[in-house]
Amino acid sequence: MNDVSRVAGVSRGTVSNYINGRSVRPNTKLKIENAIKTLNYVPNATARALKTNRSNYVVWIIPTVNSPFFSELSYHMQIALDALGYKMILCNSNSQASKEMAYIEMAKTQKVAGIITMSYADISHLVSPDIPLVAIENRVTQNFPLIISDNYQGGFIAAEQLYQRGARRLLFISKTPVVGVSALREKGFKDFCQQNHIHYHRFIASDSVQFIDDFEQFINSNITYKSFNYDGIFSDSDEYASDFWHLLLQHHIAVPADVQIIGFDAAKIYARQQPMLSSIRQPIEKIVHIAVQQLQYQLSKPNTKSSLVKPIILPVTFIEGMTTK
Repeated sequence: MNDVSRVAGVSRGTVSNYINGRSVRPNTKLKIENAIKTLNYVPNATARALKTNRSNYVVWIIPTVNSPFFSELSYHMQIALDALGYKMILCNSNSQASKEMAYIEMAKTQKVAGIITMSYADISHLVSPDIPLVAIENRVTQNFPLIISDNYQGGFIAAEQLYQRGARRLLFISKTPVVGVSALREKGFKDFCQQNHIHYHRFIASDSVQFIDDFEQFINSNITYKSFNYDGIFSDSDEYASDFWHLLLQHHIAVPADVQIIGFDAAKIYARQQPMLSSIRQPIEKIVHIAVQQLQYQLSKPNTKSSLVKPIILPVTFIEGMTTK
């Protein structure tokens, strides 16, 4: 700062004010910026974090990036954080609790500004109540905001859409374990069926890399005279719905003429992508907007955290693709 002060012809205190985001006259600001460029000055982020006890990094924990939903979510998350001057650290846990816990410990050690997480592990004992944190989809503790789509309503809408399109023998498919948001999606589906006296069944594949073989065996055992025993299928995941769709096509079962399929998420691989699979769309951009908003609120008012925070539930919509009539 002494060098910048000398080249800019201003006091060291004025340079300090500029670097720390305090008000500086426009012409003085320009002098300081020119001096910084001339000297090739680079702020030391580590030193600043030590002084302020907080960096400008936000840790973003997700189960995987190898999914259109998490990829699209991460894309919008980085844009939203960058707009507020934060840098995103992407942490891919591969749905492993040990990795999620390691990322939380790293965040604490590095004194990050905050954490936004889609954690599937019990990390409540690792997170101090005073750290800015926002959870998406799964609750960490009652002290932190939770942003979640209306998963129950999504399952209800899926069953309703299949019924309105003529399906009467409905099937729910997934992979074990069906818990958390998956259980809510199935419950919404089941409740619509029960309320409307519709026959439905469920098939849950094993939790292994061979779960596709389970789908295959189920299809084989439910084909009668070249027809599939169900005419409407809902899955709690686009991934499983898509897998099932292609397996049916391999058995020459026409989709959607004979069997209609609805998944969950409706995320896009690229912005211009047209919907292939009919699905329940989560409001990805809205989820990100509110999550970042909630984190910013905690950062601006660190001592106002409530002891009990109600979840923020966002509506979902049905997106029609090629797998429904």
